[in-house]
Amino acid sequence: PIIIRGSVMLSIYEKLSQKVDVWRAEGAEMLKNNGNFKVSDVTVSQIYGGMRGVISLLCDTSEVPNDKGLIIRGTPLKELTQKSPEEIFYLLLTGDLPNQEELEEFSSHIRNNKEVPGYVWDVLRALPADTHPMVMLDTAILCMQRESVFAKKYDEGMKKNDYWKYTLEDAFNLIGRLPGIAAGIYRMRFNKG
Repeated sequence: PIIIRGSVMLSIYEKLSQKVDVWRAEGAEMLKNNGNFKVSDVTVSQIYGGMRGVISLLCDTSEVPNDKGLIIRGTPLKELTQKSPEEIFYLLLTGDLPNQEELEEFSSHIRNNKEVPGYVWDVLRALPADTHPMVMLDTAILCMQRESVFAKKYDEGMKKNDYWKYTLEDAFNLIGRLPGIAAGIYRMRFNKG
């Protein structure tokens, strides 16, 4: 089972466990009732214009109406500008903003997953000195695939209905490590030690 440390992680897991079944049922119902419904006509101009105005994606975490801007889980972005990245991540996951206790434990859980495997630094040091920082970041993330709980469980034959559990665990592990990786890349790329 997924590794759960602390009451907030248990709370998120429980919230998502309840919501995932509802979301699956809603998706199945949508597909059953509207599977053959034509959503959009596309012109070559729209394709060259970056798909502007083309309805082509179903997303339950956010929407971008032309006249309102980005809306995350029903809340306009302008109402979220003073929130921390952790609060936004919590909102994206659960549909709710955390209270102070939930935020502190949630943030602590992310920080507790910050250790970057040593081989990542070895791989980054092996790159040419003038490698672009984004290529370095991509490389670091890709080489950590061997740390993926999802990949291990997938190889063991986990059920499709459980994908989200291990994706969540991998997300926490990756998000916890990214600040350290980004800082390390900056130091390496710009000769800061």
